[in-house]
Amino acid sequence: MEPPEDREMPLQEHLAELRKRLLRVFVVFVIGIAIVFRFSGQMIKDFWSYVLPDTQINVVTPTEWFMVQLTFSFSVVLIVVYPYLVYELYQFARPGLYEHERRFVKIFLPFSYILFLVGVSLGFFIVVPRVFSISMLFNMGADPFLTAKKTLYSALKIILAFGLSFQIPVLAVIAVRIGLIDSKWLKSKRWIVYLAVFILATNLTLDISGISQIIVLTLVVIMYEFSIVLARIMEKNIKSTG
Repeated sequence: MEPPEDREMPLQEHLAELRKRLLRVFVVFVIGIAIVFRFSGQMIKDFWSYVLPDTQINVVTPTEWFMVQLTFSFSVVLIVVYPYLVYELYQFARPGLYEHERRFVKIFLPFSYILFLVGVSLGFFIVVPRVFSISMLFNMGADPFLTAKKTLYSALKIILAFGLSFQIPVLAVIAVRIGLIDSKWLKSKRWIVYLAVFILATNLTLDISGISQIIVLTLVVIMYEFSIVLARIMEKNIKSTG
């Protein structure tokens, strides 16, 4: 039996539907960034004072401060509108899901955002201040020249990496429940995932101490292995109720 709203659609119609939903997300992002950007300067200063107290913000190019404000605004908007992004993706996939699969996904989607906020909060309140504090120990008495771009980019990437890493278990459980993957597939892909994360962490969260890379990779490994355990439990529940 096919899903109630499932029907054959040409590829162009699928792409048109996806484009429509992505356009909506894009418009929301643009409006959000325009609003946050007005206050981003003070927000960045407050953010800087929290993670790096008693240090000065430095810029090395005329456009650096503008780009930092834009990136910071995008990150704030992403955290706020993340549920809407997930909602649009769900609506795109909804016609291909059975009614029981839709109910299951609807139950787990709120947990997805809660876990996202938990990850972001851990990154902001605990990890980033500790990483920067430990990194400052490597200065060996020298007064560091901390630029706005490199410093804030590293901090924001760690925070967002934590938020997104906490999505792994939720996505794994949903994918197993609707039959896209199983625990064996997750196990077979673990080293590919770890290698990809290591490469991304090395390039995107680079700091001289290497602490941020280790933290991000460790977190992904923990979340991924936890996802395999959850996938096994989900498979047993499916078999027992099937």
